[in-house]
Amino acid sequence: MVDLQLEKYKRFVYPLSAYILTLMGVSLSSRKVRGGIGLPLGLGIFLSFTYILFIQFANMFALKGGLPPLVAILVPNIIFGILGLYLLKKAPK
Repeated sequence: MVDLQLEKYKRFVYPLSAYILTLMGVSLSSRKVRGGIGLPLGLGIFLSFTYILFIQFANMFALKGGLPPLVAILVPNIIFGILGLYLLKKAPK
């Protein structure tokens, strides 16, 4: 039963992850660094992998650890959404 609920919530919430990753990518790519684009690119890739890893851990906690499926799906999106908004606010205009 938890598997089905988790899959249902994933289908509604995962398209939001594309917007969150785009928000982080745009805010990181708008910085002009003197040393090149290597550091912002590496940071963006690191944040993307961390986001995907965090989603996978939340799914496992929902399936095996007793975490409610809605909470498991929303927590990574909320945390990284706030991080994306913070990075966008700190990005140069």
